[in-house]
Amino acid sequence: MRRVISKVSGIFIPVTDMRRSADWYISVFDLEVIDDGECCTGLAFPNEATILNLWKVDRAQPTHFEASDGMRIPYYNFESFDIGASHAALQAKGIEVTAIQEDAEGVRYFDCIDPDGNALGFIEELPHSPYYPHKQKYRRD
Repeated sequence: MRRVISKVSGIFIPVTDMRRSADWYISVFDLEVIDDGECCTGLAFPNEATILNLWKVDRAQPTHFEASDGMRIPYYNFESFDIGASHAALQAKGIEVTAIQEDAEGVRYFDCIDPDGNALGFIEELPHSPYYPHKQKYRRD
């Protein structure tokens, strides 16, 4: 039987100013422009299938949810295999970032904030994380 889905096709991020946001995402993450429109701009990570879609909205929208323990969780995370280097590179570009944190399950993470205040989660699985072996299968440096 064929799989119903094979991967995440796109991530949709609400933005209030398309040009400002597209320029920001392209310059910060070195993304390729797939489609440049007024209501939606499609951007791709080089050599990756997943598209980052910036979608025009009239007012800022939440890109996170509140967990039962009160933590604020972004709807999506971007993988890093060296969270310290990712954090430093974003700081060097003048991007607002939160402090790097580590949880007991073996995950190091931080958020970066885009021009609309959207929190973009960055995550690194450490060797004692249950997700580590799975993530290493897809590692490309």
